[in-house]
Amino acid sequence: MCVFNTRFTMFNPSEFIHFLKKPHYEFIERKETNVISTAIKIYLLALLFIGLINSLNITILKTFFTIPIDESLAVPEQLKRHLWAYLLLVVIYSPIMEEVIFRLPLIFEPVNISLSISTLIALIVHKVSDGILPILTFLALFFLITRLAIIYKLNFFSFWNKNFKYIFYLLSLTFGLVHITNYKYVELSQYFMAPILILPQLLLGFLLSYARLYYKKGFLICIFIHCLMNLISTSVFLLEYGHK
Repeated sequence: MCVFNTRFTMFNPSEFIHFLKKPHYEFIERKETNVISTAIKIYLLALLFIGLINSLNITILKTFFTIPIDESLAVPEQLKRHLWAYLLLVVIYSPIMEEVIFRLPLIFEPVNISLSISTLIALIVHKVSDGILPILTFLALFFLITRLAIIYKLNFFSFWNKNFKYIFYLLSLTFGLVHITNYKYVELSQYFMAPILILPQLLLGFLLSYARLYYKKGFLICIFIHCLMNLISTSVFLLEYGHK
């Protein structure tokens, strides 16, 4: 398992930065901690930095450019009369799917790898086809990848161990980059702002990946933090939406 040989600390900045410079994969016991209290502390830490980054981004960018419209919380037409379903979608379903794809496979297990890849492909299929096809795609891929990962487990693990640094960066960065699609771009110049606008998501991606690896129940901590973040932002949005 991937872990750190350090005493329990709450995201020591120097340890976090040191790990980001050289992510590693080792057989050392991961840390025990209370899921809820740890998740809340990490959430507050992330909120502090993300709030600061957002404030600077918006203040500076607004001076020179027209900020693209953030449509990440837009209510789909079919859910406007069912806001409870929208809330479940944004606060529960989406965070769990994203954590399965981007955080679960950071610790190598055949089921982790197969769940991550199968979920990702099934969601892509769902974008272009409704009905049962996404479910069939998920089931077929899950079975196939699980079998291959079990049969060639040593080969897969050897690859994971040797290339873990790149896997860690890829999953953490991709998590941030997919949030580029949250915005509606109406001017060419706005596309150049995208890397700056998603800095909060990039930071969150690395924080959650680190938490996933540091704690024995890191995956649950990541889901709790992600759900909490979406709950707060969505609640504020729905209050404003209700007044409109």
